[in-house]
Amino acid sequence: MYAVILAGGAGTRLRPLTYARRKELVPLLNRPLLEYRLLNLRGHGVTRIILACSQGMGEVEQHFGDGSSLGVSLSYHYEERPLGSGRAVKEAARAFGAAGTLVVCNGDILTDVDLTAMIGRHRTTGATLSISLAPVDDPWHFGVVAVDDELRIGHFVEKPPQGEEPSNLINAGTWLWEPQVLDRIPDDESAVRDGFSERVLFPGIIGDGLRVQGFIEDLWVDVGAPDRYLRATRLLLARETLRRGADVIAEEGAAIADGARMEGHVHLGAGATVAAGAEVRGPTVLGERASLGERAVVHGSVLWEDARVGAGARVSGSIIAAGAQVGAGAVVEDAILADGAIVAPDHTLPPGARLMPGEVSSVGD
Repeated sequence: MYAVILAGGAGTRLRPLTYARRKELVPLLNRPLLEYRLLNLRGHGVTRIILACSQGMGEVEQHFGDGSSLGVSLSYHYEERPLGSGRAVKEAARAFGAAGTLVVCNGDILTDVDLTAMIGRHRTTGATLSISLAPVDDPWHFGVVAVDDELRIGHFVEKPPQGEEPSNLINAGTWLWEPQVLDRIPDDESAVRDGFSERVLFPGIIGDGLRVQGFIEDLWVDVGAPDRYLRATRLLLARETLRRGADVIAEEGAAIADGARMEGHVHLGAGATVAAGAEVRGPTVLGERASLGERAVVHGSVLWEDARVGAGARVSGSIIAAGAQVGAGAVVEDAILADGAIVAPDHTLPPGARLMPGEVSSVGD
């Protein structure tokens, strides 16, 4: 069985983090987001994987290569122009000879979907198309479905007006397509459009009376925006600490000085250091070689690799990207510092601030 992962998005909602790094490589517990999807597929026996991607995905190919380090066979189908969700899948599947039931999924979703069970339900019901579903509080931001008692989907509407959603169950970004689904995608320009699958293909299959089966996921987070990224981190961290039976996880080479305080769920990447008198309150993740100075306080935040928080500085609810620095005595709250950004010593950054890659914010700004 083949899988096609849609991975061509520009990551606009995660800016400024994605100005310097592809969305698929944004770290969650110090692993790239896309790695979780690849490992989930492998765990359910799907190892032939095609990335349907834009021309800007060279960074991702450089990182993952042929996928052998993760136990999968990873191929790349580069679009010369954006093809939309339907044609992108068809062209990628055609290029690599994918046949039979096809797993299709989004690459910017955190999920532990039980694909084995989903495939079993797909086959038992004789579905032409199966769609993973997740209940959410804000369904109007997504594709929304109406289902019967067997989770057969009878209606699909993409981003309905708020208050007009048929349910709170949304399209969660993992699908099973039978070959006739690909056959319904035209080879002409009519299919080259954003949202073709969601606005044309899926409703058309339902309208023709073919079986479209729903399957509810357990863990699902759209990681496409900073608040959702922090939520995904919290969920993963809670699961990982429970699995390991420890609230504080320190990878090889991480160092916590005597007198440093750890509270709640905390993950320290390899080589991360926490100085004497510093305080880390979870949920917090420190990336590889990230460092906290004496008496620094970090709460509910994510630091990427090589990020630095100076002595006596305070960071809360923030994302501090690779190589970014928070100077001694500075205060950072609900902010995003992109790669290499700097907050000067003793500077209080306005809550909610966003610093671009390499930007320097100093006293008096």
